[in-house]
Amino acid sequence: MIVSVIIPTYNRIKYLPLALESLALQNFAKDEFEVIVIDDGSREDCQSVIDSFKDKLDLQLIKLNHGGVCKARNAGVKIAKSDILAFFDDDAVADPNWLQAIVESMKSENMLVGRVKPLNRPFWGYFAPHYDRGEAMKPANSLLEGNCAIKRSVFDKVGLFDENIDYGHEGQEFLNRAQKFFVLTYCPTMVIYHDYAFGLADYLGKQFKFGEKSAYLKIKNGENKIVGVKEKNEVLEKLPVMKKITIKLIARLGYFFHVWGFLSGQKKYK
Repeated sequence: MIVSVIIPTYNRIKYLPLALESLALQNFAKDEFEVIVIDDGSREDCQSVIDSFKDKLDLQLIKLNHGGVCKARNAGVKIAKSDILAFFDDDAVADPNWLQAIVESMKSENMLVGRVKPLNRPFWGYFAPHYDRGEAMKPANSLLEGNCAIKRSVFDKVGLFDENIDYGHEGQEFLNRAQKFFVLTYCPTMVIYHDYAFGLADYLGKQFKFGEKSAYLKIKNGENKIVGVKEKNEVLEKLPVMKKITIKLIARLGYFFHVWGFLSGQKKYK
């Protein structure tokens, strides 16, 4: 077994089959990777979906009481058979060469973050410039939890994901610890298709949650200010004026939700 793919899921039964199908279509030998789906206390029954892929994938389902995405990912890490652990979102689609790109790059790297292209809603990609960092392999400063690969030796050195975080900036918290010893590398050929948000309400909800967990990170690290991943959005500057204005207005609204979340997090985690 070369790679273990870990997928946390929570009430996403309508998306999960597409994610699993993209793994079944990998240009990679079926007996060289396993897929571990961790059901984080869903109200929906994932078992029927898992059963439908039993002949296509080396696949297992782990059921937990709802405890958040970090607890779910950690459960996958603990039972995974491989030294290369790949993390994937339940509402994403992997490029057919995704696993091959991971294995080839992991010959010289310890931590990888991949490239994310829009699936169905390209508009929301403008709000996530860190999803696509270009064509060159290079060091990165933010970890995309739904498209990354980490060697087991990294977890052995720095520990697992922080289970105090149910969702939001859990990758950044892990990276803060891991970067003291290892380099995170951006791999442009490690491609998945995933939408940053399903719509305005989803986008604003994410910003609130990220703000809340920014407060947790700052309190944990002994600081007290807003933190966020900042990457220059060069694509945005080339857009038509009205589209650019619309995106900037929504982003500004998102910033206010981020601040609101941060202030709420200060009270929650103090």
